[in-house]
Amino acid sequence: MDINRQILSEYLDFSAYHTPEKLALIDANQQMSYGQLRHHALQLARYISRQGVGRGDRVMLYMTNSISFIQCFWAIQYLGGVFIPVNPETKYEKLAWLIDDSESALVVVDEALMAEFGKAREVMKSQPALLVNGLFSDGVTSLEQALNGEYSQTDLNPPISQDLAAIIYTSGSTGMPKGVMLTQKNMVAASKSVSTYLRLSSSDRIFCALPLSFDYGLHQVTMSALHSATLIIEASFSQPLFVMHRLVKQQATVFPMVPTMLSLIEPLAKRFDLSCVRTVTNTAAALHPDAIDKVQKIFSAAQLYSMYGLTECHRCTYLEPEMLPQRKESVGKAIPNTEMWLVDDEGREYRSNATGELVIRGDTVMPGYWRNPEKTAEKLKPGRYPGEMVLYTGDICRLDDEGYLYFVGRKDEILKSCGEKVAPKEVETVIAALAGVAQVAVIGVPHAVYGDEIVAWVEQQTELSREQIKVWCQQHLESYMVPHRFFIRDSLPKNGNGKIDRPLLGKLSQPVATSEELFA
Repeated sequence: MDINRQILSEYLDFSAYHTPEKLALIDANQQMSYGQLRHHALQLARYISRQGVGRGDRVMLYMTNSISFIQCFWAIQYLGGVFIPVNPETKYEKLAWLIDDSESALVVVDEALMAEFGKAREVMKSQPALLVNGLFSDGVTSLEQALNGEYSQTDLNPPISQDLAAIIYTSGSTGMPKGVMLTQKNMVAASKSVSTYLRLSSSDRIFCALPLSFDYGLHQVTMSALHSATLIIEASFSQPLFVMHRLVKQQATVFPMVPTMLSLIEPLAKRFDLSCVRTVTNTAAALHPDAIDKVQKIFSAAQLYSMYGLTECHRCTYLEPEMLPQRKESVGKAIPNTEMWLVDDEGREYRSNATGELVIRGDTVMPGYWRNPEKTAEKLKPGRYPGEMVLYTGDICRLDDEGYLYFVGRKDEILKSCGEKVAPKEVETVIAALAGVAQVAVIGVPHAVYGDEIVAWVEQQTELSREQIKVWCQQHLESYMVPHRFFIRDSLPKNGNGKIDRPLLGKLSQPVATSEELFA
């Protein structure tokens, strides 16, 4: 198949032209062909254009996984707009900040999330246009109304490869999210590179239970369109029995997963014939060697690709399935059309037998953080050629004598839990706002399933309970940011400078269960 396409909308154009009847999308409620998907995306693009939103304008989706979400994504690409996905668990304070920071011209909201959006609208400074996915009225246009409108065939203003395709917000060490800018070129390069080593084809049926607001999930959308494959969309993995039933019923061939899914799949696996799955991928957090054995036993007919990446360049490395037996702890080598090396504290470069900060060079590397030149300068530094910038990941890694990469840890305080980046400061700020809290420290403890287990140590002024603090966190944080464990004390240990002794708290935190206990 010819994949010489330079902007994302050309993926959908190609698939709709050559295979218009091919099934593009399936979710719990409907299915859609490539021809239908392109028609609906163009309809939405023309509606959005009539609202005064055009090329370069930001459009935010505050939606759960669905065909509607993907229709909106492609509409924004045809419009030449900048797609901004937001986790549907995002609370109104952060949602308001994201809308203001991005200066979104339009927000598309699921009807079920309108109450939270309404609270955000009361505190945010900007007033973007609104489109609702559902029956909500109050004078607001619904997605269905927009799709069924009659529009002139006025040509839309397509982007070029240098234009922004998306901004994906990720946690920052200061507690304020950073908007990772991704160009058309970035996303095209990532989808081509990853789908090449995964050997995706038009016969594949990709099963996506990952959040589409997460770049790992989003790239399933682009890769399936690139290869005219079928994408099966699951709302979430919260009901694993039903999810696994759908995976088998739909005869999925490709299953992208994260480590937290494994503990939910393992007790159910014997109920299902999973021989339809030929490829399993994992990223977000490295699979523990014992977990790799579990995956290979459960999906015995599949090849497992262990991968590593970050939003700023989507994917850094992958390990060829045939290398798993001897290198279970490695995340492999650089993906196609990408270079990697390590640098030490003096800036010396190494490509084997070294430990240092990982540096990535290639077309997948972001141009920077949205309106954040200071943080951009920390990550992007001059490369080999004049004017070129390369990505300093902030991840400390090790290279063996053959150049295979092993993740060691992070330079900053950002935690990686359940596949998501979590800023301890953001969690601490929320807990500190609870009446009765004097001080709080949030740390990460290595965990075979979560990656980093989030542990909160709270110094109380008045009597507090773990349940009280947990409920407060659930009300003000996304679920993946809520600490897994809480320790409440009348005072927290301090170091010689009078600051909370975080290393000591790490040692005092109870050890997590072993991988054998977790997967027993």
